[in-house]
Amino acid sequence: MADASLRPAVEVVAASGREVRIIDGHLIEAGGPRRPLGHDLPERGVEVTTGPDGYAARWVRSSFSLPALARMFAGGAAGGALFRLLGLPGAVLGAVVAVGIARSARPSPAIDVDPRVTVVEDGPDLVVRSASLPALMLTVMQLTGAEGPVTVSPAVVADRSPGVRLDDVGGLEDVVAQFRDVAVSFRHPDVMARWGATRPQGILLYGPPGTGKTMLAQALANEIGGELREIRTPEILDKWVGNSEKNIQRIFAEARHLREPTVLLFDEFDSIITYTGQAFDAAGQMINAVAGIFKQEMNTLIAENPNVIVVATTNFPDRVDASLVRSGRFDLKLAVPVPARRARADILTKLLRGLIARHETPGFRMFADDVDADALATESPGLTGADLKEALRRAQLDKAMQEARSGAPAGPITQADLLAALTRLRS
Repeated sequence: MADASLRPAVEVVAASGREVRIIDGHLIEAGGPRRPLGHDLPERGVEVTTGPDGYAARWVRSSFSLPALARMFAGGAAGGALFRLLGLPGAVLGAVVAVGIARSARPSPAIDVDPRVTVVEDGPDLVVRSASLPALMLTVMQLTGAEGPVTVSPAVVADRSPGVRLDDVGGLEDVVAQFRDVAVSFRHPDVMARWGATRPQGILLYGPPGTGKTMLAQALANEIGGELREIRTPEILDKWVGNSEKNIQRIFAEARHLREPTVLLFDEFDSIITYTGQAFDAAGQMINAVAGIFKQEMNTLIAENPNVIVVATTNFPDRVDASLVRSGRFDLKLAVPVPARRARADILTKLLRGLIARHETPGFRMFADDVDADALATESPGLTGADLKEALRRAQLDKAMQEARSGAPAGPITQADLLAALTRLRS
């Protein structure tokens, strides 16, 4: 039997040619704790949150604008100084200046603010508040000049991994619960200090590929209101003697100066630092040196900068030297297994709801009413979250190609379509 909860409630509000889609608005509790909402305006520097008095949108405006920069350096010696300062090719500099002047000449649109909305200056930022979420979002769209529809949801749509939160992670209740505790410790440093408690400074995630280890690190970064800094193998390992050691020292030196909450992610940790021991060649000596520096840096990182937490992921925990990830360096060691049937159903439910919230509009349905996440989970033993997402992608692609070839609208994706995609994936 199909699960009716797959289809979220969507409220569409339109005004002045713009459209706001409120996804599952009844789940957004304005009286609850302050929490960020998923939306379609992150690249414009807009953060939407709930609070005791309703909703607030903070528009983080730059301290200087491109038009102002262009006017300052439009020509002469100043233009040459900017060229030397930024190292920009002449053509790029010319384009920046031309675009800036063109934008600065454009008149600012008149904004008729809804009486239910208040707009106030807060330093360089603009803060918009309202008890009505649609009214607030329509004002934000006017201020930022957004065109087309904007989507607001209590949880960022699941297929937008840069905005994923712990609520979007399916099938890993125990791991997610421990990540929530870590996030709470980040948000309440005063309580931690009063009790002399120290939150974990390192988390090791291990398990098969595709089980969501990297996504968990991204979700933690978003949950603490911070950034994810991903460290890849080429950033550390270098063929020249001594450079690998310098690279790991530089990475930790930069981490010690971060002032915003940051998750420092060492993805595929076993490919960066493996076993240490007796070195018979230059490569072995380099591995030992990098591992030694890593241990030293981890010993003092949290004391010198509590804004940073280190997350390491690996598919092969047996390849990582135990001394590297001992308690005190990595206080949490969490297995991220291949999901069981119930976990797969949870993952599929979140993926399907995310796609429906993102893509369905009045007059267009992506999925038929017979889609049943629980039945799909039963037919997909051994598949990971990445596999399930790939099966959905294939089903979407099949429908899109069918419509593109025929020129006629294709019907929604059915349960049979998804079962066929799962069968093809498993074979």
